Amino acid sequence: MSELKVITDNKPRDVLYWWELTDKERAEFDYLDTEERQSEASFVRYKGWVYHLGDFERLPDHAPKTPEYETMRKWDGYQSDSFYSGVLVKYVEDFERVIMATYLV
Repeated sequence: MSELKVITDNKPRDVLYWWELTDKERAEFDYLDTEERQSEASFVRYKGWVYHLGDFERLPDHAPKTPEYETMRKWDGYQSDSFYSGVLVKYVEDFERVIMATYLV
């Protein structure tokens, strides 16, 4: 991995719930196909996209101890959108809000 660049405005964003999404946004998450799954799901709007927070992954404990991975460990989760980029999430304010970032390799 080469140098990791993290871009964030450090702006806390509200965690959203199923009933707060538009019909169009809900259609993107058709895998949440039961009332139970929908009621347990949480989301965030970031850069024109809606992210299901349950889709973010934690960096595994066995990941190499490189500077890049150590930077990613400061975040609660990541979601890749290409081989070279993705989105980071950090929970704040008792899990009611999140700070989002874009990472680039």
